[in-house]
Amino acid sequence: MKTIIFGPANAGKTSLMRTTCLGYNFMKVINLKPTRGISRENFIFRGLLEISVWDFGGQKKYLERYFSEKQRPVIFGDVDVAIFMVDATRNEQFVRDTFDKFLEALIQNTPKIDKIYVLLNKIDLEESMEDAVFELLTKNLDSDYRQRCAFTPVSVKEGSAQHRLIEILDFEIQISTLSIQRLTGIRAILDNLKSNTKANYLVFNRPDGLLISSTFGKFSLEPLEYIKFEIGTLDSNLYQIYQKVYRIENRMSISPLELSLIIYESEENYVLIKEISDKAVLMIITNNKENNELNSIFDLFKSSKFKELENALSISSI
Repeated sequence: MKTIIFGPANAGKTSLMRTTCLGYNFMKVINLKPTRGISRENFIFRGLLEISVWDFGGQKKYLERYFSEKQRPVIFGDVDVAIFMVDATRNEQFVRDTFDKFLEALIQNTPKIDKIYVLLNKIDLEESMEDAVFELLTKNLDSDYRQRCAFTPVSVKEGSAQHRLIEILDFEIQISTLSIQRLTGIRAILDNLKSNTKANYLVFNRPDGLLISSTFGKFSLEPLEYIKFEIGTLDSNLYQIYQKVYRIENRMSISPLELSLIIYESEENYVLIKEISDKAVLMIITNNKENNELNSIFDLFKSSKFKELENALSISSI
């Protein structure tokens, strides 16, 4: 699915892409250098939808190339999701001129597109002028263009921009027949696992950390809509100690990648976190702390039912 994030320089386009699609926190992107030309990266969103994100450097010299007769069909053709992002602190005619050229090129080359998302970023700053920038972009705008545009004031720093992009991509999942089929299959497997062990299951995608599905209901509903699971890693020296113990006992060496299960304990239950290759992370929440419930989950890891889940997640990430 071709997704373009377009707009003048310093609007926060690359920060939005990396914090949403790669799960970066804001501090990791705060000092990003401006994008030069076009950056294209492919991601698997929620483990269900493959998206190709085109991130455009917004300097004037690049904008001139994008709007050239030679480049327009390549850049603005066959677009599935179109996002125009601006800096809400810049109430400048240049921003409006770029917006007009963007709309013209997009609709000329992808006439089927019926929704264009306009994000007014940096509303968290005191100097933000989102109302004035909105007026700048909409004044005397062609009625057909205006009907297609959805304007949203956002902040990458505060997370509302990421939430908005997730909303947009979730909508694409809902209208994608293939994604719905994959999601339905994964849900059915999780429900089957729950019926055999009584525990609840949640599957998170990697690397974005977003929820794919759970036994609590549809992932697109609150309160799990925007939960991002910060995947813990065994980055301590635990695996080194484990390797040494193996060597002392004259056993084969073990890779840290094999240490893929973490168990947390509360007063009332256990929480198990298991990595499923590099595709997903499974969270299991037991109903109680009885040994037979925990044992049933360990037995599950060796069963064909768990293998079925592994295969479904692998297929959904193609």
